[in-house]
Amino acid sequence: MEQNPADLELVREYLTTGPLEPFDVVQASRVEDGLAMLDTETFDCLLLHLQRSGDSVASIRRAAASVPVIILTGFEDEAIALEAIAAGAQDYLFKNDLTSRTLHRSIGYAISRKREAELRTLNETLERFRVLASEGSSTSVTARAMGVGPMKTSAPEVFDDCVGSYARLLQRYIMASLPAPSHPREAMERLVTRLGDFGAGPKDIIDLHAAALEETAMTNKQKETSMMVVEGRLFALEMMGLLVNYYRIGHRRLSWGI
Repeated sequence: MEQNPADLELVREYLTTGPLEPFDVVQASRVEDGLAMLDTETFDCLLLHLQRSGDSVASIRRAAASVPVIILTGFEDEAIALEAIAAGAQDYLFKNDLTSRTLHRSIGYAISRKREAELRTLNETLERFRVLASEGSSTSVTARAMGVGPMKTSAPEVFDDCVGSYARLLQRYIMASLPAPSHPREAMERLVTRLGDFGAGPKDIIDLHAAALEETAMTNKQKETSMMVVEGRLFALEMMGLLVNYYRIGHRRLSWGI
């Protein structure tokens, strides 16, 4: 995001020519235009010309939290730069010191740090789900032997099949907030009916959720997985609510198929 044509051309030349790996450069003259582009396109990194404060950084962080931001400024004022870092920028560079190598290095570091932070958050979330799951609770040996313990133990084949169904529904649920398929409520009720028929409880939903997230982490891109982790919490809560309804009033949707 840069208004000065000369600075824009210099940055574009640094990023698209020379021996270092080239980047595709897209330009927006105003923050408002850049925010509109962030709504419809995916970017690896954002270079922002900062003039006075970190207000624009904060607005960009709210609009695109997963995109690392690097500040380019003509004012060699450490206070302004540190304010931008506090607002969520990954790095800052003074235009007078800018070179192709320093710009490439800063972008590489910013992307790496952002991905490492997202990966840590993902692993921490998965670990919390593991603690809440059935391994963290005590179930008697007799209950497990009679098939009334956790589904992943008492009915492992059914559980594994349900993980796949749960993961697909989770993805549909997340995408339903976009201009895409409608909310998969009926399919969720069918899955809940199948789970209820096997005596599933809230911890089985957590088991399914944790297993589906781990499956997603192995097969999807990190950005997509992070979205599933953040937005998927509401899905798990809604599934638990449907399971409560199954036991309270009975949703018999199994015959419809999943």
